[in-house]
Amino acid sequence: MSIAVVTGCAGFIASHLVEELLKNNWIVYGIDNFHPYYDKKLKEFNLKNLKKSKNFTFIEGSILSKSDLNKIPKNIDYLFHYAAIAGVRNSILNPDEYFKINLDGTKILLQNFIKIKKIIFASTSSIYGEVSSNDFPVSETHSLNPISPYGESKKLAEEFCQQFVIKNQIELVILRFYTVFGPRQRPDEAFTKFIRLILDKKPVPIYGDGNKMRDFTYVSDIVNGSILASTKGSGVYNLGTNNPITVNQMVSTIEKLMGEEIQKKYVKSPIGDVQKTHADISKAQKELGYSPNMLFEDAVQNCIEWCKETQNII
Repeated sequence: MSIAVVTGCAGFIASHLVEELLKNNWIVYGIDNFHPYYDKKLKEFNLKNLKKSKNFTFIEGSILSKSDLNKIPKNIDYLFHYAAIAGVRNSILNPDEYFKINLDGTKILLQNFIKIKKIIFASTSSIYGEVSSNDFPVSETHSLNPISPYGESKKLAEEFCQQFVIKNQIELVILRFYTVFGPRQRPDEAFTKFIRLILDKKPVPIYGDGNKMRDFTYVSDIVNGSILASTKGSGVYNLGTNNPITVNQMVSTIEKLMGEEIQKKYVKSPIGDVQKTHADISKAQKELGYSPNMLFEDAVQNCIEWCKETQNII
């Protein structure tokens, strides 16, 4: 039976990951400090069902605290490091906190697990920065030119992970996620934000002219790729869909499925918001067996249903 630590376990992606690991009979130790970037109630809601499993142990604590990390047993097989403070726009306002949590926190965490079998590190497409139209889809060998403190903090954390595992002879997989969405998403992220505004009969803010493109990737595909990475592969992998769509197309899909005419408000694009993301996922397909299979409309419908169910709860 595999034993894992999942950092950031009460968050969006990591709570889905823990849920799937438990279904596969893993023993999981989760750590989360309920960072106040968004409401603690949402994270507690994410943990509710996980805590029912006898194979799950929750530690409320920070990856910056050695005493908190020492509450986790040392006989661990896999470390899924998914704890981070995310959000490109927020990072421009609070850069120091991003480097403290995403970089310094990674250093402290890894130094506590020097006898682990494998590290699976959650990174981001934000480390590529603004990419030339000639370079899409973006492969893992593309130069790294982040244009936000968030992207830069993840780039430096990747570099530390790579140096750390060489020194300590540990396996490492770095997964660069592309615009992950689904139930439990942060309230400031597009799908949850837009759907909740529509439910409240409020206008939806769309950056620029709405023609920016995103490689929207459903959370279950990200989780499947993460679990595959625990047993296969090494090095860096993009996890996306290789099928970007415009924000206008995304909004039209929500409008169609909700049967609502959306009030659209086009606003100025913020600093750090790239024009397009588009992942080359051929390496992950070949080496991990990764295969994103969630249909976009089905995924959006799941988001709508979750927002409706939780609108007055969290």
